[in-house]
Amino acid sequence: MKRKLILYLVFFLLFGLKSFSQNEEKKWFLSIGSSSVLYAKEDASAVGGRYFTQFPRLSGGLYAFKNVTLVGSLSFTLNNPQHYASVDGSVRYDFGTSKNTISPFVMIGGSFIKSTRSKYLLPTLNFGGGATIWISDKLGLTGEFMYRFNEERFQSQKSHTFASAGIVYRFSLFGDSNSSSSSTRVIKDSRRKRIWDTRN
Repeated sequence: MKRKLILYLVFFLLFGLKSFSQNEEKKWFLSIGSSSVLYAKEDASAVGGRYFTQFPRLSGGLYAFKNVTLVGSLSFTLNNPQHYASVDGSVRYDFGTSKNTISPFVMIGGSFIKSTRSKYLLPTLNFGGGATIWISDKLGLTGEFMYRFNEERFQSQKSHTFASAGIVYRFSLFGDSNSSSSSTRVIKDSRRKRIWDTRN
């Protein structure tokens, strides 16, 4: 049953990304950063530790349609005996602020997590929020905070909080293929106030 669910999710994401990528106006992004995990004190013994850090955390996403972005991420631990790795998928809603210098968002999604005491990838339901500060038209700083809910029947994994921060770069796959649409994007981007243009 679990394998079928994973296959359905993969098929849905691949089909969706293929469909969205055919539109030249869609925006993609890549980011790299670090993340940290905090469990409750009473859950530390069950999962093999209370505090975990991950570097790198790699993310990619697509501005799918109005105010909505699809995001996939991979986090893992290097040189840390308290192992924690996760594969994440989420949907973000940005309240129409994607063209602003500061763009807050809320998110909902899910993860498959492998930690010190778990033998398998275990699922969680995630919800939270964050924001991106655009320091130029393409480069920004992003942060996110979420709560990861885990079912009680999984004894080797517990609900916990997760925070991440990183650098984000956004681009268009077809930015140079159509001069008309490229000109439109330049006009739209020029309306954004860079962070150093903001007056106190």
